[in-house]
Parts: sequence; C-alpha cells; structure tokens
Amino acid sequence: MAGEQPPAAAKAEPVEGKAALAKAVDKAEAGQTDKEAAPGKVQLEVDIQGIEGDLLANAQAYLGLLQKKDDPHLTELWVKHLHHKAVEEIQKSLQPFGYYNVQVEASLEKQADGKWVARYVVNPGPRVKISKVDLQWSGEGAEEPVLQAAAKAFPLKQGDALDDQVYDKAKGHLLELADSLGYPDAEARVARVRVDPVQNSADITLHLDTGHKYYISDIRLHQDFLDPGFIQRYLVDVKPGDTYSQANLQEIQKDLIKAGYFSLVDIHPRFNQAEEYKVPVDVNLEPAKRQLYSFGVGYDTDIGFNLSMNWAHRRLNKYGHKADARIKLSVVQALLQANYWIPIRDPRTTKLGFSARAEAEILDDSERNTLDLEAGYYLLWHEWITELYTELKYEEFTVGLSPTTESTFFSIGATAERSFFEEGNYPRWAWGVWGDLRGSPDWISSTDYLRTHLKGRVYLPVFAEGRIILRGEVGLATVGDYDKYPNSLRFYAGGDNSVRGYDWKSLGPKDEKNNVIGGKQVLTGSIEYDHRVAEQWLAAGFVDAGNAFNDNLDHVFIGAGFGARWLSPVGTLRLDFAWPVHKENDSTSFSDVKIHFGFEVLL
Repeated sequence: MAGEQPPAAAKAEPVEGKAALAKAVDKAEAGQTDKEAAPGKVQLEVDIQGIEGDLLANAQAYLGLLQKKDDPHLTELWVKHLHHKAVEEIQKSLQPFGYYNVQVEASLEKQADGKWVARYVVNPGPRVKISKVDLQWSGEGAEEPVLQAAAKAFPLKQGDALDDQVYDKAKGHLLELADSLGYPDAEARVARVRVDPVQNSADITLHLDTGHKYYISDIRLHQDFLDPGFIQRYLVDVKPGDTYSQANLQEIQKDLIKAGYFSLVDIHPRFNQAEEYKVPVDVNLEPAKRQLYSFGVGYDTDIGFNLSMNWAHRRLNKYGHKADARIKLSVVQALLQANYWIPIRDPRTTKLGFSARAEAEILDDSERNTLDLEAGYYLLWHEWITELYTELKYEEFTVGLSPTTESTFFSIGATAERSFFEEGNYPRWAWGVWGDLRGSPDWISSTDYLRTHLKGRVYLPVFAEGRIILRGEVGLATVGDYDKYPNSLRFYAGGDNSVRGYDWKSLGPKDEKNNVIGGKQVLTGSIEYDHRVAEQWLAAGFVDAGNAFNDNLDHVFIGAGFGARWLSPVGTLRLDFAWPVHKENDSTSFSDVKIHFGFEVLL
C-alpha cells in the first residue's frame, strides 16, 4: 500500500507546550486529574533492544511510556495503556531514517517485587530505497548555472537509502543558495516524499521556484554622529545596483562592525518599498563608546615587573579620526607613546598615522634616551600590512666605555608583515613574517646608514597532539660612522624571543672591558617541540642558537631547555628553563639555568 509522508519527518523533540498538552490528554484518557494523586508510585523499567545510536535515541524520544516513567501520577492501568501504544510509536520513530517495515516484539510483565518491566526487541528491517528523484527549478533564475549545478549535486540519488535529515538539509541548502543569488522569494512549490512500504521504495518530488531576482536600490544610513560620506567609503564591496542577498547584507554589516565606530549595526530590507524588484536597505547605526581605558600589571624575564596603561579614543570627530596612547614602566625600561590616525580613501585598508614615542632604557652595559617622531602611510594589500614612513629620531646614548653621544637621524623606511593562524588557542599550523627596511644619507643625519631586519615563525603539526615551532631572525646594516649609530638601531641577541639561556641583549660585539655594545648584524634561529599533555597544558623542549656581530660571525651561542605552556582563553603563558650550552669560554653547569617567563598572544 502506498502512503505519503511529509517532506521532513521530524524527530521527536522535548517541546514544553507539546509536553504539557500531552500530559493533559494522557490524564484525561486515564480518567485522572491533577487533584487525583496515584496511591503509590509505579516502579518501571523500559528496555529497548536491537537498535542503537540515533535510532535508539529517536525511539526513546517518541516512546510515551519512557517519557512518563517518572511521573508520580503513573498508574498500572496507564502503564498498560502506554505499552499498548509503544509498538506504533517505535515504528514511527524509525521512519525519518528510512525504515518503514519495522518489527517490534513487545512484552510487559510485573516482577515479584512489584516492578514493571517493558521490553521491546526491535528489528528495523531494510531501509527504504529511493526509486525516483524529480528535482526541478522554475522561475526567473531557473537557468542559473550555480542552481543547476547544485541540483545535479543533490545528495539523494536513485538507489540511495531514504534519510529525512539529508533530504531536509539538502532542500534548505538549495533555497538558501537561491536567496544568496538574489532570489529571496524562492520557495518549494512541491515538496513530497511518497513512500511505498510494500515495495520498500520512495519517490522524491521537489519543484523549486526561484521567483524574481531582487537588487539593492539604495543603502540608507540612519545616524547623526559621523559624516555620511565617510561611512559610505566603508561600503565598497556592496553598492546600490548589486544583487540583493543575505550574504551581501552580512557583508555590509561586517564592514561596518569592523570599522570600530558602532555598537549596533541593524539592517532592514524594505520589501514593501521595492519598485521593479529593487529594494532599499535601511541601516540603523548606534555609536560605540568613544573612549577606552585599560590598566595592567605584568612580568616577563626581559624587563621584569612592569606597569602599563592604555587609552584609546575611537572617534575624535565626524570624519572618523582616532587616537591612542600607552605607558609602560619597568626597572630597566620606560615607554610613552601616542598615535593619531586618519582614515583615507578606502578606510578599511588605508590610513595615515602620526606617532610620538619617548623611551628610556638602562642596562648593565648601555643607557639611552630616545625620542621618535614618525609619519606613516598604512596600506592593507593582499593581506599584507604595510607601512611607508619617515622618522625623526633623537637619541642620547652611552654604550660600554664610549662617551655619551647625541645623534639625530631623519630616516625613510618601509615595513611589511603577514600572518596566518589556525583558529583556537592551540594552533598547530601557523606562520608569520615581518620585515623592516630603513636608511638615511649623512647630509640629513648624524651618519649615513642602511638597515634591514627580518623575522619569521612557522608552526607545523606533528603526531596527534604535537607541533614544531621554527623561528628565525636576520638583521643587516651598513653604517658610515658606527660611534654615532644609535643604540636603539643596533642588533643584540639573547632573551625570551631570541636565544634563551642568556640574558636579554647580552649577546653581541664587546669592547675591551667586555661590555656588550651591539652589532651591525644579527642571526638567530630556534626549533621547539610542544606536546599537549592536558586540555590546557603543553610540555615543551627547545634549542636556540645565534649571535649579534659586526663583520664575521665568530661564535654561535646555543641555549637549550624545557618548559611548560598554559593555554588561556586570551593567549599562552610560557615558563622555560634554559641552559647556555655553548658559551664562549666556560663549561655549562646546572646552576647556569635561566628562567624565562612571559605571555604570548597570537594575532
């Protein structure tokens, strides 16, 4: 006998309203009300055999006897009544998976201790096979190549087993795809699955109508705190005349949220105002909080305990100018920096930046006071963050035995960086590169120089829970008069992010009193293996090597050790124990251990 099934035979779900209604009906059928409490609670055990996984879970969801198992009003009469309905409920529960010839052996018996045991041995039988699939597009977009290709890729074919979940998901995907192409009125004109349990076969008929294609007639911004022309510069990817689709609306929302000026971006297409299938889109904008403050107390091995304060102003005027500043103080270093940002052209990718930076640093072998004034042009280009800049640097510095020197440099330079990280707090595949090139002639600076600095890092997955981290650094400089070359531009090695096992900036060329004075070149490399030993904990082992030098790399310092990593929601807390295993003159002892502690955020 042939029978029709709804296009999406739903699995039973615990819906509160339906459960309440079912309970009322059950009580009414049993001649029981809320005021009539059962004389004693019935002890009941329900056992379903022969099926498992999703089939068992759905059968349990459908089985009324199991749902009422802990009902204090359950009576023996009502247990028998629900048991009588159980076979049909189990059979219906397996139909969404394509089983229409389900056999159930049911038994109900009362044991000597008064406990009732309901047992159902289920034989699902063969799954219904699809004998015919009639899938058609109609409407204005019927011949869209993408829709035609999606119809050919429909996951249910002749001869496949019937599965309602697969059918429903595939049908929904086709309608969403039509919507993404500009057909928001797309609908299923006919959506029918006809099942013949005798023949154990099913015919699928799915006729989809795209309706008319819609376009965006206008994007109307509703706000009063930014210049409308400035906001329109964010709407580059989607413009009036483009296809109307949910994807395009989401693109508008994404671009505006990323701008950082808005706490709410609420988008409403106005189909009631559409003319000739061109629909206006209203965008309601609420301002974000203009100023942000943050304070922090931290510690890392290089600079010790430190205090920090950050301030940001996200909207200085109606043209979207921004500013920020930060202060960081420690025993060996003090920093004050302020930045001013002006978005230009496409503000998502282009801006001008002006910064002032004052820094003081006191180390065992050197001291410096530095003032940097910089103007830069920033461009996001093919996922590369680039900057072209000019910098005025004034530095008063003392290195080793050299007298205090004052130098002024007017430099031109460029930086570029790019990175990729897997999502999650434990990326096993990632990479990042950064480079800087700068220089100046001697007629506008204390001496001429040309300097390049490159850094790179790669994460590679190893085994099921491990990763290898490769890190490298190369720096080169040519300098006219090295005595006038500022300490902030000289290269050093050693420290947390260089060669562990040695103090920060402790490796490099030295004067006759063994003071480290920095070099014209640097070369470092590192290999580290991390292994996940718990959900948020890693064990690590590493070897670092390198040095800073002038003309020849006479000695390579090597540090090795082990450590632990804690994966916090916002970054990785690192603790390393490292030994200088290849010092210049002395042998390494256990007491030479250096403890490196720091925090790393992957951006």
